[in-house]
Amino acid sequence: MGLQLVAGYSLWLLPLCLVLGAGLAAVLYYRNTSDDFSRSLVWLLSVFRFLAGSLIAFLLLSPMVKTILRTTEKPAIVIGVDNSRSMLQNPDSMFVKNELKDRVEKLSTVLSRDFEVISYTFGDDVHPGDTIDYTGNLTDISEFIKEVKNRFYNRNLGAVIMATDGIYNSGSDPSYLVRDISYPIYTINIGDTNQHRDLLVKRINYNRLAYKGNRFPIEIIVQGYESAGESSLLKVTQGGAEVYSKELHFVSDKQVITVPVMANAGEAGKLRFNISLGVLKDEVNVTNNTREIIVEVRESRQKIAIVASAPHPDLAAIERAIGNSNNFETELFFADNFTKNAADYSLFILHQLPSQTNQASRLINELSLLKIPVLYILGNQSDIVGFNNQRTGLSLTAFNGIFNESTPLLNSSFPLFITSENLKLLLRDAPPLFSPMAKYGLGNAAYVYAYQGIGASATAMPLIFFNQNPDRRIGVITGEGIWRWRLTDYSKNNNQNAFDELIGKMVQYLAMKEEKSRFRVSVRDYYAENENIEFGASLFNESYELINDKTVTMIIIGEDKKQYEFEFSPLEDTYFLNAGNFPPGIYSYEARAETGTGVLKQQGTFIITALNLEDINTVANHRLLNTIASVSGGAGISPEKIEDLAEMIRSRDDMKPVTYARKRFTDLISFFPLLMLILTLLGVEWFLRKYHGSY
Repeated sequence: MGLQLVAGYSLWLLPLCLVLGAGLAAVLYYRNTSDDFSRSLVWLLSVFRFLAGSLIAFLLLSPMVKTILRTTEKPAIVIGVDNSRSMLQNPDSMFVKNELKDRVEKLSTVLSRDFEVISYTFGDDVHPGDTIDYTGNLTDISEFIKEVKNRFYNRNLGAVIMATDGIYNSGSDPSYLVRDISYPIYTINIGDTNQHRDLLVKRINYNRLAYKGNRFPIEIIVQGYESAGESSLLKVTQGGAEVYSKELHFVSDKQVITVPVMANAGEAGKLRFNISLGVLKDEVNVTNNTREIIVEVRESRQKIAIVASAPHPDLAAIERAIGNSNNFETELFFADNFTKNAADYSLFILHQLPSQTNQASRLINELSLLKIPVLYILGNQSDIVGFNNQRTGLSLTAFNGIFNESTPLLNSSFPLFITSENLKLLLRDAPPLFSPMAKYGLGNAAYVYAYQGIGASATAMPLIFFNQNPDRRIGVITGEGIWRWRLTDYSKNNNQNAFDELIGKMVQYLAMKEEKSRFRVSVRDYYAENENIEFGASLFNESYELINDKTVTMIIIGEDKKQYEFEFSPLEDTYFLNAGNFPPGIYSYEARAETGTGVLKQQGTFIITALNLEDINTVANHRLLNTIASVSGGAGISPEKIEDLAEMIRSRDDMKPVTYARKRFTDLISFFPLLMLILTLLGVEWFLRKYHGSY
C-alpha cells in the first residue's frame, strides 16, 4: 500500500496557508501586554490559533490522500470432468469409476499450492464442484467451454484441464470455440478409440399420437459394428405380449438395417413398446440393445365438416390443409346432400353459405341450436342479407354486388394464437381475395386477425376475424380465393407448410372445447428425462375471477405406484410448480385446490421419454480432444500421466501471478479526525482565554 498527498490546487500554495495562520495569530496576540496574559500563555494561544488557521486554509486547497492498494492474483486453473454415462461405457470403465476422481483430486491438491483451482463437472449442464457420479444423459463440451469463457473473462486464467472421452451429442463443435482463447487446454483422453463388436437400436421413427382402431407404423433402425456373419433376433413387445419379431442377418462390419413394423392401436391410453436386440457373443456394450417408446392412443380425431354451396378450388385447398393434421379429419359435403348428424362434428366450415340459391336454413339453425363452432367464408354466391342474420359479430351494409381485391394485412396485436415467421412472409406476399365492397360493422367480441388492404391503402375492414361469444366460437373469412395462397406458398417454399399452419391454427382455435372448470392445470404431454416437469394452474372464484391466495397441491404417481407430493407457488395471478425431473415412464397426477367452499380437482397424465444418446456412440473421440489441446496451446495426455500435468503447467512461462493496483482518493475535508483536531484547537484556545478573564 502507498500513500500520497494530492490537492485540487497546487501544493505550492501551502506556505501561504502557514502565512495566513501566522497572520491570524499575530493580529490577535501581537499587541497583548503582560497584564492580559503571561508571555508563555500568549505563545501557547498563538500556536493554537496558528495551527487552526493554517489547517482551515489548507482545507481550502481541496486536499486528498491517494491510496494505492496492490493485490496479487494467482493464476486460476479450471478442472472439468465429463459426468456423462458414456464415460463408463468403455473398456477402462473401472479406472474411470474407481480411480479417475481420486487422481483428479490429487492433481487439484498439488496445483492448489501455486494456483487457484476451480472444479466443474459437465454433461447435461455445467455444475461447479467435483460431485462425480457419471449419470449425465447428454454431453455438451461446448457449454463447458462457454461457461469458462464467460465466468473467467478478464481473469488471470492460467489453464483448463478437461477429462472426457470427447464424445459430444449436444451443443456445437467445441473445436471451433477454442480458436480465440488465450489460455491452454490440457485434455485427459478417457476411453477407447477402437470400435468393438456392438449391436444397437440406433433410432426409432414413430408418431407419438395414434387413434383407437388404427394401425400405425414404427420404423426401427438397427446398426451393427464388427458383426459380419452374425445374426440377432429383433423383438417388439407391448405389455409383455410380442407384437413383432424378425431374425436380422449382418453381412458387413458396419451395417445399417431398417425394419418397418405396423402396430395396432387397440385401446385408448398410453402404450409402452419395448424394442430389443439379441446380444452377440463378445459384445462389449449391451445397454444400447434395448429401447422403449410410448405412444398415446386417443379415442378418435375431431371431425370437421366442410359444406359448400357449389364446387370451388378453396374447398380442396382447405381439405388438404386440415388433412395434414393428426388431430382432425375432414368430410366434404354440398348443402343439398348433407344428411349426417351435425352433433358428430366439432366444427363446420360453410363456404358461401347461406348462398343466393340455397339458404341452408335447416343446417344453420341446427348448428346454432347445438352451439357448434362455424367458420364462414364469403364469396360472390353468398347471400349477404342471410349472412347478416347469423349473428357472427359482423354486419355488411350498403352492399351493391361489387367485390374488391383485398390483400391480407396482419394485425400484430392479435392475441388468440401465434403467427410464425414463415406464415407472416406468406401473408405479406399472398394474392388478394375477392371481398364484398360494403360497410363493415364489427361486434365488441371480435378479434381481427388480418385487415383488408385495397390497392396501396390499409383499411379497418376485416379480412379474417374471430368472434368469441359465450355460446360458441365463430370465424369469418370475408373473401374467396384462398386456394391461391396455397399455390403461392408452394411456389416460394416448395411446400405448403405456412398455409397449412394458418388453416390448422384457425381450425384448432375454433374447434377447441371451451374450458369451463374453475380449476385448470396445464402440463405438456411429453418430457425428456433431463427436463424439469413444470405445471401451471389457474384458479377462479365463483364469479370467475382469477385468485391465487388458496392452497393448491399436487400428487404425481409413477407406474410403480410411488407418490410424490408437491405444493404450487403463486405466480402473478396464477400458480406454478417445478417438480424437477423424473425417470422415464408414464405418470399420472392429481391436483387439488382448497377454495374455502370446497375442493376442486384436476387429473391427467404425462410421459417422460428416455434419452439414449449416450448409448449410441461409445467410441472415444481423442482426435477432437487433441485438436482442442493443439489449437489452444495445451496438450492431450493419457489417464496414466495425470500426475505429470502439474509440472507441465508449472513449467510454462506465461503462468505468472498478476498484480493489480487500485487507487483510492480520500477527501480530507470529510476526514473526521482532522475536523476534531481543528475544533479541539479552537475550543482549547477559547477556554484558556475565558479562564484567564479575556474575551
